[in-house]
Amino acid sequence: MKKALRIIIFEDDPSLTKLLFLTLTKGGHYVQTFNDPTACPVYKDHEKECPKDKACADVIITDLMMPNMSGIDFLLLQRERGCKAQDHNKALISGAALTEETKSTINELGCKFFKKPFKISELIAWVDECAKRVQPF
Repeated sequence: MKKALRIIIFEDDPSLTKLLFLTLTKGGHYVQTFNDPTACPVYKDHEKECPKDKACADVIITDLMMPNMSGIDFLLLQRERGCKAQDHNKALISGAALTEETKSTINELGCKFFKKPFKISELIAWVDECAKRVQPF
């Protein structure tokens, strides 16, 4: 039996959000979606570290081009503020062409990158890999 993961998706495209939500919940996961990364606790208080004792999610997926800040800036802010989610269980998705600097930053972050359009089966396989890295509570 697959392990149910807590997944947070930051995506401002309603169609893609719905597709990811339906696909991942059908797979038995608990999914929350937000159309803006400012919903994350590390963004709310600009001077403090993440107030949580444990990770809010086992997997975090964010679009690169988001309202108020880019997905990369969001993941960098999470790292800076002590986000408890594992870097390897975070993913960026984008349809935009990436600069070498952006590719380098994604590599440094240790997160997965999915180029739109991507195969949903590839994302599901990656989520299954993430489950192997999550420690039981």
